[in-house]
Amino acid sequence: MVFASLSRILLFTWQSFWRNFWLSLVTITVIGLTFISINFLIIMNVATDSALKIVRQKVDVSIYFKNDTGETKIQEVQTFLSSLTQVDSVRLITQNEALESFRQLHKDDPVIIQSLEELSTNPLGSTLVVKAKDTNEYAAIIAALEGSEFNDLILRKNFDDHKTYIEQINSFAANIRLVGIISTVVFSVIALLIVFNTIRVAVYTHRREIGIMKLVGATNWFISSPFLLESVLYGLLSALVAVPLIYLMLNFSQPYLNAFFQSGEVNLVGYFNKNFWKIFGLETLAIITLSMLSSAVAIRRYLKV
Repeated sequence: MVFASLSRILLFTWQSFWRNFWLSLVTITVIGLTFISINFLIIMNVATDSALKIVRQKVDVSIYFKNDTGETKIQEVQTFLSSLTQVDSVRLITQNEALESFRQLHKDDPVIIQSLEELSTNPLGSTLVVKAKDTNEYAAIIAALEGSEFNDLILRKNFDDHKTYIEQINSFAANIRLVGIISTVVFSVIALLIVFNTIRVAVYTHRREIGIMKLVGATNWFISSPFLLESVLYGLLSALVAVPLIYLMLNFSQPYLNAFFQSGEVNLVGYFNKNFWKIFGLETLAIITLSMLSSAVAIRRYLKV
């Protein structure tokens, strides 16, 4: 008896799907676009997070000391900076190291090299290279240093050179996330409305059969099951269509990301492979759940005799 009822529900679902085939196709397409927009947001989050990680690794702040600053004082500043919770590391570049680095940088400029040779003393001071734990923490580190007793020892800081770049990266990441969230919400609402109207059309097409089933004592669950199952079918088919397209998009964009970051650190395909069931499983479950709720609302009025 249970098997017969299940067979009839599946048959009714299949007939309803093909009877409104073009509407079903539109529904699958829109839900598929919702899948893609959600995963586009994930892709952009992974890419921007990787970009920020690379920036954190490469961006630092150099603190240049006056030429007459003693080694003891510089070590005190280094100890002070290392004690700050925002600081990840502090590296000392001595006067001799700074001079050698300057020579290497300008080795092809004979005028500068000759000028250095004519000087009797090293014109460069020691430098501390500071790395923060987070790019947003550099301002706090500089503020702490400027408010300390060591500020008078400092010739200059190159924080302003990096500040604009850091702000642009953070602003870009925030804007990308906002666009992704908005597009996901828009496509999700459209998908729910499409599912709602598709099920309403299907229910309206079968309104006489529903009326007869109600009169002969069919339960609301038996009547609504095919339509709820149809919404599940939309979600599953959309996932089957969207997932290959998403992987196609990942493989297409990967070489460009490698060229942009000049490394293979941003491995989108690897990330999606590692989190395949977590990403697509949860998305499919969420979309099916929302589709079923939309279907339940669409069916409700036709279940009343």
